[in-house]
Amino acid sequence: MKRRVVGIVGVGAIGGSIGMRARRDGALVVGYDCDAGALAEAIELGAIDFAATREELYARAGTVAIAAHLDATLEELRRLRDEGPLRATLILDVASVKSPVVETAGDLAAFVATHPMAGSHRAGVRAASPTAFDGKTWAYVPSRDPAAVDRARAFVRSLGAVPVAVDAAAHDRIVAFTSHLPQIVAGCYASAARRRRDETFDALLGSAARELLRVGESGFAMWRPILAANATAVSADLATLASALSAAAEALAAGRVDGLRTAFPVDKSRFDGAQGP
Repeated sequence: MKRRVVGIVGVGAIGGSIGMRARRDGALVVGYDCDAGALAEAIELGAIDFAATREELYARAGTVAIAAHLDATLEELRRLRDEGPLRATLILDVASVKSPVVETAGDLAAFVATHPMAGSHRAGVRAASPTAFDGKTWAYVPSRDPAAVDRARAFVRSLGAVPVAVDAAAHDRIVAFTSHLPQIVAGCYASAARRRRDETFDALLGSAARELLRVGESGFAMWRPILAANATAVSADLATLASALSAAAEALAAGRVDGLRTAFPVDKSRFDGAQGP
């Protein structure tokens, strides 16, 4: 039986994870990346079977995952539109915003805009894992090509994820609050923490602080185009949160601790933490 061929454009954490899982399931995985070192690492770590030029990848792969940063993804889609018909029967992206992707792709045949909710603060193929998508939501934007959508859903399931249909604009409004806003908050917290950190500070970090510091390690180079593309929605949510934080600070400064009750939506009847003297 002829092995199916999966092409990965961009062998970082997400692209590498797709490649590892596809290889584990028997696919032949071809990788392309502008960074030759990343390709060598991808082969070493088992994320791809071999490296190829961009032209070779599209000539061989039946399924292609564009797993590059947003700006590079948009540029790749423009090139594909200009180049005409492709061999692949499924092309998908994994960018964190969907409206500019859908607009740029236009009527590109076999393309489905998608977004796996399995990102990490770690970058590069060394952060990849064949189980990265297990049980995770993988959003997709229904296209005019039902056959391509069916293939995308099947491919997502083969990677262990759960496909969820969503309109591009709705997706971007939602992830502005569920992903992009928390990233900014974590980044601001991590920046403030760097000015305070010492051995005692680190010893007293709570679980929430540790998670904020972990998320805050993501690089700005990846997030800059995402935040620029979704600026309107993110800025509105950020302003709302900033107003709530300012109100909380004012309440504390005025000795009105009960003014923070809305910051604790789960109001338990008894205290579950360690008891005082």
